[in-house]
Amino acid sequence: MRKNNVVNNSILAIASFLLTASFVFADGKAIPIPLPDDIFIVENDQSVQKTARVATIEHRPQSSIYVVRGRVQYRGVERTAYLEMWNVMPDGSRYFSRTLAEHGTMRKIQGSSDWRVFELPFNLMGHKPESVTLEINVVMPGKGTIELTELTVSDLPTGWFPGYMSGIIGGLGGTFWGCYGALFGILAGFLVPRGKGRRLLTGMLIFAVVMGIIQLVIGILALCLGQPYHVWFPFVLLGGLLLFIFPGVFSGIRKQYEQAELRKLQALDA
Repeated sequence: MRKNNVVNNSILAIASFLLTASFVFADGKAIPIPLPDDIFIVENDQSVQKTARVATIEHRPQSSIYVVRGRVQYRGVERTAYLEMWNVMPDGSRYFSRTLAEHGTMRKIQGSSDWRVFELPFNLMGHKPESVTLEINVVMPGKGTIELTELTVSDLPTGWFPGYMSGIIGGLGGTFWGCYGALFGILAGFLVPRGKGRRLLTGMLIFAVVMGIIQLVIGILALCLGQPYHVWFPFVLLGGLLLFIFPGVFSGIRKQYEQAELRKLQALDA
């Protein structure tokens, strides 16, 4: 019994880790953005604004959110420079994203920095044009040098909830069921040999099986409705694990209770 509980809890812990780790990279395939050279360099030796076009590409979005990523380093940048992406729709309307945040991958460009990652995301707000023209620029209000490399564009999966929530759901779900399995193992180890707590343990097993069925049904429904991987996978994985583990435990528990009852009858006959 204890060996089985250790194995079951280990399976749930591994599943939780895999869920959390797998959705860190839940974006769609990253498409490289060609540059004239491996590193695009913009230099401004005057204290007047300079705008340099980095690239112009046609992007066919597969979801309503996409992001341009890359690496940037800079030296001696005066005032606040930034990267910008103009998103030109088929009807000619234009919308921009700019790196003007105080922190994070969208933070503004000031002073000097070694290579770091930047992001220029854009949300189509549910619209899905066949193609969007992306114009990527460097805007420098004064002197300095900015270098860019490794630019890519990728679509972010959307659905019932954003991709980062899958890691949270998987982590919390795996942690909860791991603790639930551990509690069940402790109670079973104490009660079953004494022939007690059968109703309690049976109720706990039934609850786990029912929750497994519910999660599996939600996952399969999400898959049938065309929800992305990060939505249906955590429900299918956790639901499948619960239905794989707990019915087998139920069979083992029932046999041990039958053995305990038999021992009681043998003790009375003696």
